[in-house]
Amino acid sequence: MLWLFVATLCAQLLVHNGGLSGLDGQTYYQVARSAIDDQRLDVGEGFNSVPGVGGRQYAKSNFGLPLLAAIIYFATAPLSRITPAHSDFIRTALVGASMTMVISALVVAVYLLARRLGARASSALIVSIGAVAGTYVLPYSKEFFSEPLSALGIVVAIERALAARPLAAGTGLAVAVISRAQSLLFVPVVFLALVRRSGVISAMNAAWPVGISIVLTFAYNKARFGDPLEFGYPTEGFTMPFLRGAHMLLLEPSKSLLVFAPVAALVPWAFMRLWQQNRDALFLIGTTLAITFGLTALWHNPNGGWCWGPRLLIPGVMPAMAALGPWIEAPRNRKLAIALFVVGFAVSAPAVAVSTQIQQLDVPSPAGGVWPPDMGLPTVGRQAELVPVAAAYTVNHLYERRNDGRNYLRYLTFWQLGVARVFGRAGLAAALAASLVLIAIGVYAGARCRTACHELSRT
Repeated sequence: MLWLFVATLCAQLLVHNGGLSGLDGQTYYQVARSAIDDQRLDVGEGFNSVPGVGGRQYAKSNFGLPLLAAIIYFATAPLSRITPAHSDFIRTALVGASMTMVISALVVAVYLLARRLGARASSALIVSIGAVAGTYVLPYSKEFFSEPLSALGIVVAIERALAARPLAAGTGLAVAVISRAQSLLFVPVVFLALVRRSGVISAMNAAWPVGISIVLTFAYNKARFGDPLEFGYPTEGFTMPFLRGAHMLLLEPSKSLLVFAPVAALVPWAFMRLWQQNRDALFLIGTTLAITFGLTALWHNPNGGWCWGPRLLIPGVMPAMAALGPWIEAPRNRKLAIALFVVGFAVSAPAVAVSTQIQQLDVPSPAGGVWPPDMGLPTVGRQAELVPVAAAYTVNHLYERRNDGRNYLRYLTFWQLGVARVFGRAGLAAALAASLVLIAIGVYAGARCRTACHELSRT
């Protein structure tokens, strides 16, 4: 597990964008900066925020990602004294790169859940890596959204519940709740499974971390909006007709789960195997997926705004990927799953090379900068077309710095190129040297991971 984490972390760091490109990530960073520097929770104008206490602007969503950003922002405070001219550039890069740690931990968590379901080490390794590299989750290591952190907490909660470890399961739920308050709906599901597997008294140990997360969530809401039950979405809600929302998530090419994660087509067969082998697991994973899909389909904007694939489904899709682990033990099933993971990688790889927002250059910005759910969402074909365009622009403007607010969209989104634009040729040389170190560590970790997998397969 350690080498799997290190290998996936190095791979993601190698291709990270070195910043916070999306408005949500910038908003969470601003919350962290405001909290550490000014001991306030509000942000200024121009962020993804709504009015709250005192007429000030506050970020939407829960405090999970602002807390993660605040920890890194606080830890990197010496940079403000060492290199004041570039400290903000470096600190935003480090905050953005922290998502690679979340995704790497998610890979390990999916591996553990697949093993808990009875998959051999090799099968668990395939689905854990494929769950990220072979689906639309891949580009989210370069974004700063709350869904991957929520998914991590949920996968941990399910695996620990199946292992009859209530306190650890409750801790996973707590992480999910502070990431996305909607995760509260999963609490009864996990508690029912814990009661069945370990009894009522033991299951109550899960209540401590969950209770703390709920209290902190209500306190955060109270501080922002004066109401513990106000989560920051006063004009948004679950108003979409279910069938229309389901159509968007399953059939519309710009958001279809089957387009962005083609391996999801195999999940029903994996669930049938769980019905025969482990019904507690089927209850936990199936109910999680059903709740996530139902909530997303009913949300006023199932598209989740301008983002790559059906982002809001990530917390439900990741546990379902682990369910494929036992199913691919059969050679024919394994080959089919690997093929679909490869297709999924091909779909999302262009969104790693260039920003998922690059297609916004194709159409005029909407009034107020808010993209409605039916306007020009990123599509797979157009994203692939723009990769060579961005590559050519990058080569011809390698050291160019233009502050028009959208110029970064025109480049290949790798941190090495950003360092070159800020620090010139010396920065590019240092970035290439650091990249070689990441490659060496990643290759070594991958080899150790493969060796460990072979040893586990023989025992």
